[in-house]
Amino acid sequence: MERNLHARLCLFLLLALNGSLFAQQTSILPVHGRITDGDKKLDGCEVIIFEGNEQVSSQTTDRSGRFGVGLELEKEYAVEFRREGFVPKRIVIDTRAKLEDGLIFSPLVMDVSMLLASKYEGADTDVLDFPFAIVRYDKKANAFIQDPTYTAGMIRANGALLLMAGRASKER
Repeated sequence: MERNLHARLCLFLLLALNGSLFAQQTSILPVHGRITDGDKKLDGCEVIIFEGNEQVSSQTTDRSGRFGVGLELEKEYAVEFRREGFVPKRIVIDTRAKLEDGLIFSPLVMDVSMLLASKYEGADTDVLDFPFAIVRYDKKANAFIQDPTYTAGMIRANGALLLMAGRASKER
């Protein structure tokens, strides 16, 4: 299965590099993006794709922090981003959309900002074990987008953790 995903990813990247991919009718959702620390690009980040609890592929970002994968439709994936010194970040991508035959949609473009682990010293980071975002197909937008309610809740939880960590560092 990983070989099939790899072959489709290579085709996707070839099409993207030729500038011919704006929207695509396919059984694969192209996902690509860039990982940063909020300011600078992060090379060497590990991007791990899970289907259920099984790892189906992984890659390392290039020197520009870029990555690209192809996800089969009608499945649910967890994408985990890891780099030493940063808090791992997970995003669920649900491609089980019951899409109409012949539907054309755009690739999912993700800009992922990693969080320095040192900023969370002294805070209970268990809430960060949950996905930071959930991406699903939105029929009105005709695109795969983040669930705004879920993501807003995780942003609030992240902000609360940063406040707790700040208070803990002042007490030391």
